[in-house]
Amino acid sequence: MTKTQQPHNSITNENGLTLIEMLMAVSILVVIGGSAYFAFKTAVDAYHQTEARILAAQRCRVAMDRLVTDLSNMRVSLQDPELGLYTQDGPSQLGDRDMLSFVTLVKTDPDPFIEQLASFQSQSTAQTPVPLLSDVQRVAYFVGPEPVPGASALGSSNFQESFTGNATEEQGGDLALFRVTTTALDPEVVISGLLQTGEVPETDENGEPIYVNIAPLVAGLLSFDLQYFDGEAETWRASWDDTESIPSAVQVRITAQGEARVPVNIIDVEQATTQSQPTGMTQATMVYLPASATTGGF
Repeated sequence: MTKTQQPHNSITNENGLTLIEMLMAVSILVVIGGSAYFAFKTAVDAYHQTEARILAAQRCRVAMDRLVTDLSNMRVSLQDPELGLYTQDGPSQLGDRDMLSFVTLVKTDPDPFIEQLASFQSQSTAQTPVPLLSDVQRVAYFVGPEPVPGASALGSSNFQESFTGNATEEQGGDLALFRVTTTALDPEVVISGLLQTGEVPETDENGEPIYVNIAPLVAGLLSFDLQYFDGEAETWRASWDDTESIPSAVQVRITAQGEARVPVNIIDVEQATTQSQPTGMTQATMVYLPASATTGGF
């Protein structure tokens, strides 16, 4: 008896996605990925903007502390022009660019007398005249073109161009606040020449060498505004031209660029310039000048 074998039909089940399901899955992944990227990019941009604002505030604070210290140690003689207070108001559409110059006590490290003794010893061997050092120096704060990293502060362009407010729109974010200290108390020797020609003399009218130090305090400066309070008239002035008295207080406002400029698609030049204006960080303080500032004694 033979067994009849019936053919065995095996049915293979294949699991997979249809075209519609595949398109839906890809669409969901694109939406989730786009949302994640947008959230990540927003967080990164906020971090960079916050970091830039903190750095700008730190730069303004350091410059503010230096200026407050110099004003607190200011010495003015109403009879001696070399010990006079000189100011200039520099308003412009891009921001204030004021100037302030006076004589003050500058903390030096090491002590200027020790440094002077060492310079005399080195001068005996090198036979090169060195400037006399002193903690009584004339200081000046003014706005000038921001120097290129690694280059001299005077090497880029003329200080007078930006100081008088003649800079172009493109130079608005390329400014810096400078502090100049010099042993030449007469403002005509160093300060005037520096602001007018951008050059620093090496010797005075007697042929003696001059000590000059130029330091940028705030890069990316937008505005440096000074106001002077007249205690007798109880009014604020944009500049101080009275040679018979000194202001009772000085109000200082420093605005620095708080974030980097973001390039935009230049379709309309005017519109692109407006959209790329930086956001500034402003710090302000008011310094009451000491009553002993006009004694003229050191």
